[in-house]
Amino acid sequence: MPEDETEMGARIEVDPELARRLTGGLPVTVLEAAPLPAPLSRLLVMARSERSEPDRPGRVSLAGVLVPTPSGAFPISSLGLGRGARARLPRSLEPMKTRWDAGALFLLDEAGEDVLVIGQGAIGQVTLSCGAWPGLVPLVGPRARARRIAGVAGAERELARFADVLAALLDAVYASRPRTRELALTLRAGEAGAEVARRVLAQLGREASGLVGRVTGSGGPAQQFRPGLAGQQRGESAFDDVGGQEAARLELETVCLGLRQPEAFHAWGARPPRGVLLYGPPGTGKTMLARALARESGATFLHVRATDVVSKWYGEAEQRLQRSFDEARRRAPAVLFFDEVDALARDRGEAHEATHRMVSAFLENMDGLQQLDGVVVLAATNRPEAVDPALMRPGRFDRLVEVPLPDRRGRRAIFEVHLRQAERKAGRPLFELPDEPGWERLLDVTTGLSGAELAEAVRRALEVRVRSGATDGAITPDELMLAAAGVARTC
Repeated sequence: MPEDETEMGARIEVDPELARRLTGGLPVTVLEAAPLPAPLSRLLVMARSERSEPDRPGRVSLAGVLVPTPSGAFPISSLGLGRGARARLPRSLEPMKTRWDAGALFLLDEAGEDVLVIGQGAIGQVTLSCGAWPGLVPLVGPRARARRIAGVAGAERELARFADVLAALLDAVYASRPRTRELALTLRAGEAGAEVARRVLAQLGREASGLVGRVTGSGGPAQQFRPGLAGQQRGESAFDDVGGQEAARLELETVCLGLRQPEAFHAWGARPPRGVLLYGPPGTGKTMLARALARESGATFLHVRATDVVSKWYGEAEQRLQRSFDEARRRAPAVLFFDEVDALARDRGEAHEATHRMVSAFLENMDGLQQLDGVVVLAATNRPEAVDPALMRPGRFDRLVEVPLPDRRGRRAIFEVHLRQAERKAGRPLFELPDEPGWERLLDVTTGLSGAELAEAVRRALEVRVRSGATDGAITPDELMLAAAGVARTC
């Protein structure tokens, strides 16, 4: 049969090596970036995963973006996505349970759990995804939870299901074009890293390229900044004091350059980075990274917590927020750090009218009438999906930087940082360092712990010696292991 008469039958195959790569932990990686026949122009498939270990299943996030031709987005209803979706789903998907919510179609497993979600992006893309893709929210849209993978077999199962649904989705798009040639693609682990994803995504069109530059994210300090109080402090941490977050550190070093040498950007007609959103689980070092950025750049560090801003009086919260920006401008170069920013700038579609005013105050200060020369706005959140999307557009939070739980190499680096800091404070050696097998056992025990929890393990090992009344000697690897195991049991 001539090629131009071959019926469309999308085949999405999976490289057998990909499942093993996912179980070992994979950064943002492009699995496929292929041109497609009209009405689509390109297909982009990406994956990212946490390491799967025997006693702790990992998680995998998958995203497939079907990009329309430049002539305009094709209607999502052509895929049968609507309240009558069940009747128009591709036949191969009909056995799956479905749920229509927030303008997207969720595909469920036998237990009724969300497996994948099909939705439409900001510029007409049809997306198939699971897991969090904070830097790509405008492209990926609604999300389902990342899928648990226990070993290679679990990864293979999730990849196979994703490939089947993606093939069925492509078949649905081309259902009215039977003369389109056969499409066969293979998902394999290609280049990795935020820069690669950014470069590939830039091909999706001018509107999309502006979005993808952000891929890659009641206690407090004694001298916290309170709006109207003119409080300040220099960053106390250096980047060398933050272990296990090399990718986040590299991103912030570029921001640091913008504070130290803004003329280097101006010489190329560019604006230095203005805003960074740090996201990740609690205790992973987001505040320490913000302090380190201020110290390394020689900037004043202004720390604003949600409790410093919120007020029961009408209009008072916006005034306090405005004062924090005014203070940062006055003390430039400065790093203005908003902790728990999701409490201040929630998604306006799900928030009270007061939140609308707060978000408006943020937007006016970050890209409005008064320049933020010499000021970098940092924000931290455990829930990036709860932050209003308007804040994550170019010119506001230019970068979304993930600060994840540390992997094995990261956990070792964090331990080494805290052991070194304790010995520096004491002015003498305090620890017998483990040998390589000892390090491996210690890292096995601390799987899944955050940087803050690892620091607590070191503190508890030291506390045992304090309570015993000892004045000399060194803490053995077994003592450190025992303290770490105690922290792991309580977390």
